[in-house]
Amino acid sequence: MAPRATRSATAAAARDNTAKHKSQAQEFNPQSERQEDSDGDGVSKGTAKPATIETKKKPSTTLLPPSLNLGSTTIKFTAFTVSSSTGHAKSGKKSSNKETPCLRSHQAPHPTSLIFTHGAGGDLSAAAVVNFAQGFASTGSAVVMFQGSMNLTGRAGLFGLVKEYEMEHGSLASAHDESTAAGKKRKIEAQSSTSVAFGGRSMGARAATIASHNDNQVKTLVLASYPLVGPGGDVRDKILLDIAEDVDVLFIAGDKDSMCPLERLQDVRAKMKARTWRVVVQGADHGLNIRGGRKLKDGTERLGKECGRVAAAWLRERKDPEKREMTLRWDGETGRVLDGVWVGSETATNGKEEEEEEADDDAGSEEEGGEAERVRGKRKRTKK
Repeated sequence: MAPRATRSATAAAARDNTAKHKSQAQEFNPQSERQEDSDGDGVSKGTAKPATIETKKKPSTTLLPPSLNLGSTTIKFTAFTVSSSTGHAKSGKKSSNKETPCLRSHQAPHPTSLIFTHGAGGDLSAAAVVNFAQGFASTGSAVVMFQGSMNLTGRAGLFGLVKEYEMEHGSLASAHDESTAAGKKRKIEAQSSTSVAFGGRSMGARAATIASHNDNQVKTLVLASYPLVGPGGDVRDKILLDIAEDVDVLFIAGDKDSMCPLERLQDVRAKMKARTWRVVVQGADHGLNIRGGRKLKDGTERLGKECGRVAAAWLRERKDPEKREMTLRWDGETGRVLDGVWVGSETATNGKEEEEEEADDDAGSEEEGGEAERVRGKRKRTKK
């Protein structure tokens, strides 16, 4: 009997010890998960990325990653999440309540101008996304960015989800005081959704295009580094050709981008029903990077921000619809972004623009001749 009792006590102790270790392992797992969530790009382990902060109870204000050399900027983005169940009650399907991480540059009642998303291989902390967003927001225009998976259809669907959330709760909901007999109270009214543009970079640009097909209130698209040519050489132009004719589209592309050759893009633009504008960043690749030393690293950041500023200005006003081409380039000697002026479109389908350019050239020649004559006249009078 004694040996059996000893064996029973030993077994019980072993079970208790196993349970103890299991409990410790369960308590440790959340920390392990937080470490696995680190992005590995200069963010220390255990530090949550701004794009993945969940703010169900209380929104938080956070600077975009300091590792991207943005310490001197003053734009602060607020992180929030949007539930996937929002807007799907009519379908009758059970919701998974998945949260979509978002960043907002300005709070209500500042209206959102652009809903933007990242490419396939990155997230909202990608340098190209951050630089663009900082430049865009620095103009006073509001941008909301959201993070999604690599599933193209799923990413496209998130545009409508985020837009609906902004219309109901975010910076597309305008709050103002309404006087009543009982005193003042806050009243929320949704602003016009036709003023909201969709946009993205790389795969995000494709997702924005697809999303616009399903929302006829979206009249403007901002497509950065659109991946026109796929890995197998296929041309991804169908969804561009399907954009409605009452939509204005801004393309931003580097002239070294192998996924968006400028000649190919120009051919597609000529076939599109929608009106298109194009910003070409000289020396930039698909990530809008210009290569070669620290000066060019600074140039990459400055050019990215300038692209954001240009996009914001373009959304506010397109003064001359015939001028649809712009070039941006980095001058390392002066440390400045140069050019940035809209010029005549290369996609005109008739001779009107060419005639106007010829007339402008003739007028310019006459003005130059007149100025030259006046100079010669002054010289003659001086000799006298």
